[in-house]
Parts: sequence; C-alpha cells; structure tokens
Amino acid sequence: MPSEIKTVRFDASKYGGLDRDTLVRMYRTMFLSRRLDDREIQLKRQNKTFFQISGAGHEAVLVAAGLLLKPTYDWFFPYYRDRALALMLGVSGYEILLQAVGAKDDPSSGGRQMPSHWGNRRLNIVPGASATGMQFLHAVGSAEASLYYDKFPRALEQARQGPQGQSLTHESDEIAYVSGGDGNERRRIFRGG
Repeated sequence: MPSEIKTVRFDASKYGGLDRDTLVRMYRTMFLSRRLDDREIQLKRQNKTFFQISGAGHEAVLVAAGLLLKPTYDWFFPYYRDRALALMLGVSGYEILLQAVGAKDDPSSGGRQMPSHWGNRRLNIVPGASATGMQFLHAVGSAEASLYYDKFPRALEQARQGPQGQSLTHESDEIAYVSGGDGNERRRIFRGG
C-alpha cells in the first residue's frame, strides 16, 4: 500500500507576510547572483575577463533591498558587490556577463566600464567610479536635488528644459539608495521627500 504524500499548506505569517511566489523569486535571485559570481571567476581563470569582484555573502540583504525599492522610480548608487540588487532591479544575468567580458553589446557602457560597476539609465542605476565611496556624494546630491525640486517646482520645470532635461525624472517620495564597503558593509537610504 503506497503511502500518501502529505502536503503542507503555505502559511505566509511564518515568513514575514511574504507569499510563496515572492520567496521563490528572492531565492532564485540569490542563487542566480551566486552562480554569476562563480561564472565570472571561471571566466577570469580562462583569461576572458581580467577583473572580478565577488558579491558572495551579500545576496540576502541586497535581495531584500531590491524587493522594497522601486526601479525606474528610486535612484541607485551601488557598490561593486551589489550584484543581487542589480538583478532584483531588472538587470539580466546576460547583461552582467556582457559587462564582465567588456563586450561592446554591454548596455551599461558598451564595454567601456570595468565589471561590477553597475549602471542602467532605464532603471535609475547610476554607474559608479572605481574608488569606493565616491558614490556617497552623488547619492546625497540626488537626495538634495529631490528635496530642492519639491520645494521649488519651477526649478524642476527649468531643468527639464535643459539639454538633458528630457531624461529628468522626479518623484516627491523617491529614495536615493547608496552602499559601500570598508570591511564593515554600510548601506544607506536617503529619503527625498
């Protein structure tokens, strides 16, 4: 007589209110982030890329941040270990590998930026400099600009008339996310409004 398979009903209250699909999405993103990391290490050993920075061990906190923040709405000034965040925001694994090998088809920089220097205009991910910490000044400036535009709406309209104004976005409750590392990981979120 075969034994019956016992199914357990999913109880979201046990998982901070997260539903099954969200938990699966989070796990898949953490797994993909780690696998991309591993693949970049292989590419480096094969001399197909000359630079690799691991994001291993950072996946869970970055996936959680990516779950709460909004791509194309909030602003992101990432650190080079923020691979899982980039994935959660909508950067594909393929795009990450294009950047890793410096491919001309890399949508972030056309192969001109070092690997793990995340950038995506569509998602509001601002590419960073190699010097760790440079992104903090840009993030604070972004948060300050958001406050300024809220206080002076006419300034926002004038900025939109400028040479690059067609790409200017602003939301009164947008967030500027920034992270960096100094051996003790630091992540900050600045609220614009």
